[in-house]
Amino acid sequence: MQINFPGNIRIRRMRPRLEGLRLTPFTNIDGEPYARTSLNGRWRVEMDLICSSESEYLALSSFLTAMRGGNTTVLPMTTHWLPNDSAGLRLGGFAQAPEYTGSHEGFLAEPFAGYTLRSPASRRDSFIDVTTPDLSNLRPGHKVTLGDRLHEVIAVSCIDESPTAQRVSLMPNIRANADAGSVVVVDQLKLRAQMESAGDLEAWQIPFGEVTAVFIEAF
Repeated sequence: MQINFPGNIRIRRMRPRLEGLRLTPFTNIDGEPYARTSLNGRWRVEMDLICSSESEYLALSSFLTAMRGGNTTVLPMTTHWLPNDSAGLRLGGFAQAPEYTGSHEGFLAEPFAGYTLRSPASRRDSFIDVTTPDLSNLRPGHKVTLGDRLHEVIAVSCIDESPTAQRVSLMPNIRANADAGSVVVVDQLKLRAQMESAGDLEAWQIPFGEVTAVFIEAF
């Protein structure tokens, strides 16, 4: 079951880490140890969540309880460091949906549609070819979302010296096939995840509360 991430609570800190890309080292016939690579890396996200009113407290409490049942959610992976839009202005990733929105997934409007796939992306590919706006491009360190899967840009190169065509290397590898023309989301970043652990809200000193929760990418 998928639980909506509550739109009326606040995220104080967010610390995503990509882990699990290496397995236990093996030893070759010469006795030399080597790390075994793996395509099954996953995101681990630590979030500090805050509530300061009755509605926020109730939303956060019910969310944590539901997530302890092994359910999934879509995390809003907001960040300040976004690329520019088609006018050369930095995109904003903090337009969260109002609290009365029933199907909240973290954002108020549709994502910026200026970045699209130039060619189909296949599962386990390590790069994608992207059409970009005239006054914008992706840089190493930016993050993108394909579907509800989060990827970080590792390297970028121009295609045929075009200012609007880039080959973008990503980690982790592509999780699922995507058709040419699909939107590469760069502002409303998301990650489908399950909760690994979380602290407990106090039942006395309410409504204010702060909880640290750890989420693991769900497959």
